[in-house]
Amino acid sequence: MNTKFILILLFIVCSLKSQEYIQINRPDINIRMLPTTSSPIVGHAFNNEIYIINGENDKWFSVTLPSGESRWIYKRLAKRVPFNNDDFSAPNIAEVQKEISIAEYKALKNTNNESIEDLNKDQINKLLFDRYVLIVLQKYNIQPASFNRINSEEYNSKSILSQPISEYLVSVTHVDYDLFKIDFANFYIQTKRCFKLGKALDAMIYIYKEDDQIFQRLCFEQSYGKGFENCYTIKNIFESVLEEPNLTALTNDGKIKKTDLILRETILDLD
Repeated sequence: MNTKFILILLFIVCSLKSQEYIQINRPDINIRMLPTTSSPIVGHAFNNEIYIINGENDKWFSVTLPSGESRWIYKRLAKRVPFNNDDFSAPNIAEVQKEISIAEYKALKNTNNESIEDLNKDQINKLLFDRYVLIVLQKYNIQPASFNRINSEEYNSKSILSQPISEYLVSVTHVDYDLFKIDFANFYIQTKRCFKLGKALDAMIYIYKEDDQIFQRLCFEQSYGKGFENCYTIKNIFESVLEEPNLTALTNDGKIKKTDLILRETILDLD
């Protein structure tokens, strides 16, 4: 047997054996971002839930949550326990994976609207991702320590690589080259090479996940009643911050341009 393979195998075995876990021993506790009771609450942990330990201090356990970030649980509220992740099972992995994708998109969507103390956008996004995914795991009675098992390749098949997240039936109006406005909403859609013209056009917005990436598409009917199959990639979603005649805008490259509309990037939220 190859010596390198044996060494890798021994490393994996040792890593598995050295992995430590804690079990929550209170009905409902707070998971904190930092080891202090004044830090932001990431989410809630409930009685008998199992978490992976990745460190500790005198009063707190550091645990790994779905974002990969270290979060903190007060030591008096948990105890060390043995745990065998090989016993992991879930009734419908594809359904759980879909809900995790929805949680990921929801976290992305809500990041711009949340203000949590002095956290930056990336920190807020990861905090919301942990919070929403924990809710999914708790809904299906899956141990947080088993999160990585859900996303492991053995549970992913080609039949579920493309996971729908959301779809919206909308009416859109062509504004400019590759730019459409969603009627009756402050959202503008920038597409990739779309030459569709007109007002009050029926369209579908599809949001889905494939190969760990989130995609958005704007689809029109080929002809009435034939389905929304004329699709274009959505490059950006904008909202209007100012709209009036004879505006002057300074571009990033230092050019002054006349405009009637100023947009900024946002996340689509039609729920």
